[in-house]
Amino acid sequence: MKYKPGLGILPLTMIMAESAFAADFNVLGSIPAIINIVILIGALACLSVAIKLFGLVKGGALAKGCQMWIISFITLTAGQVLILAQELKLFTLTFDIAGILYVGTVILWLIGLMHARRVLG
Repeated sequence: MKYKPGLGILPLTMIMAESAFAADFNVLGSIPAIINIVILIGALACLSVAIKLFGLVKGGALAKGCQMWIISFITLTAGQVLILAQELKLFTLTFDIAGILYVGTVILWLIGLMHARRVLG
């Protein structure tokens, strides 16, 4: 089963977009945008490692924890994509959905770590 998190996020962002503007690619050179791009690349790298780890423990006791980590990295990636889209002025959101996704990411990390601790301890 292949993961395609971008396909589920795109319609959500189109529905929640308040208004659309021309993209401002001059923002990509600023320090906050570069930091967000580095975080996005790191989130994608962690997602790929979590998927490979899930393949190794498939059906084992640690599988549930790995699933939580995969979902958490998907939410982190979605939050970073939304932040970059707002910085590029592709669209604006009415509320801070990226912050909600970050909180969800931390909660899912905690659930995955607690499950792994329970299995390994």
